[in-house]
Amino acid sequence: MDVRSRGSIGVWRVAFAFNPRRNAILLVVGDKSGGSESRFYKQLIKTADARFDAHLVQLKKQSE
Repeated sequence: MDVRSRGSIGVWRVAFAFNPRRNAILLVVGDKSGGSESRFYKQLIKTADARFDAHLVQLKKQSE
């Protein structure tokens, strides 16, 4: 999921997800201004997916 916030220094995107425990996890924040929208979102999604996968592995280890 993506949330947009406009601040005095740009437009920020925050990617987050809910884990199996129904906790919101902030995955990545970035400023999209001045760049390629397509490239920005590809990188944002790649980073967010990797971090969420790592988080799920950590949760699984904790429950063992």
